[in-house]
Amino acid sequence: MNNRPIDPATNMLLSSTASAVAVDGVDGWRVHTQALRDKLDGNDVIVLSVGDPDFDTPATITERAIEALRDGDTHYTPAGGIRPLVEAIAASESKRLGWDVAPRNVVVCAGAQNALYTAMRCIVDRGDEVILLSPPYTMFEGVVAAAGGEVKLVPLRRENGFQADLDSLRAAVSPNTRAILLNSPHNPSGAIASREVLEGIAELCIENGIWLISDEVYADLCFEAAFTSPSGLEGMRERTIIIRSLSKSHAMTGWRLGWIVAPRAICEPARDYLNHALYGSPGFLQHGAVAAFTEEVPEVDEMKRVYRERRDMFYDTLAGLNSLDCIKPQSGIFCIVGIDKLGLPAMEFAERLYAEEGVSVLPGEAFGAEHSDWVRISLCQPDEVLREAVTRMARFVGTLSPA
Repeated sequence: MNNRPIDPATNMLLSSTASAVAVDGVDGWRVHTQALRDKLDGNDVIVLSVGDPDFDTPATITERAIEALRDGDTHYTPAGGIRPLVEAIAASESKRLGWDVAPRNVVVCAGAQNALYTAMRCIVDRGDEVILLSPPYTMFEGVVAAAGGEVKLVPLRRENGFQADLDSLRAAVSPNTRAILLNSPHNPSGAIASREVLEGIAELCIENGIWLISDEVYADLCFEAAFTSPSGLEGMRERTIIIRSLSKSHAMTGWRLGWIVAPRAICEPARDYLNHALYGSPGFLQHGAVAAFTEEVPEVDEMKRVYRERRDMFYDTLAGLNSLDCIKPQSGIFCIVGIDKLGLPAMEFAERLYAEEGVSVLPGEAFGAEHSDWVRISLCQPDEVLREAVTRMARFVGTLSPA
């Protein structure tokens, strides 16, 4: 009771969750917040601090949603998704994963974030531990806390290509561990978990009766390296909860449509939970999403090609600067740049880069105070804007003396 926050205006008690979900690393978003304000004011700034695709949603998808809206699809929908979308996702995931995904194993949610939170509510009780690989996506720790769980961080090392160290993972497992949250392909690094790492994680989960939550949001944006879902490994189908969405692959961030692929033991309570928390996503948006699975959408492959070209341009240019340590991502829409040699923390680097050149990047501290030796750069700007950003960054770095 003593740990519960109090509203200072009324002296009324709030829930412990109200303070538990406070966003850590909020200072790391200072530059981004300022850049958005300045851009709205018409200033010459380039925002590379957030991963919102600069592409429009493919027209086929948008038109399907508009058609459904005009046809009067403005009523309640079933929690967990309308039948046409659930069936379309099940067919698509069966093909992608290489094993049969039944419609009953799919739950449609309001985006991957809602899907992840829903999954957490189904498996985590107060005091349960969830292992996160660090740096985690910025929202992961808050989601665990909101479900009443406790976070255990296991570091991913830049020098190891952001691959999980299995010995460290094994050491982190305790009798209270309920789940490992794996984000592969990884945000922020773009690394794809190797087969060896996945097999080691699978062995840990099976030996200890641990759920594996597999965030596979970027699985459709892999470049050279092949992606493997851990759900396909022996013994893992019945203990893996997959989180997916169309947000990045189809430029649909604002649509808030994601889904869970999981065993029936998860999907049934997930639908019950969504009945209380959401009461169904808008039907016309879901009908639009059906087109993403059932129609030809050539823009998806084109967007992936463009992201790859942007990655190559960005990496090839910045890698030529000896004072930076560029890491070539295997997937996704971000690049990580190590700044160790410059002798200043990432937050200061980001603030000075923005003040002097008008380019906002996300400092590693946004993912935790221990990540002060790199910045994350988004590739979600048109080519000419990215090239200008690279020119400005190179000019800024040239003014700094290596430590």
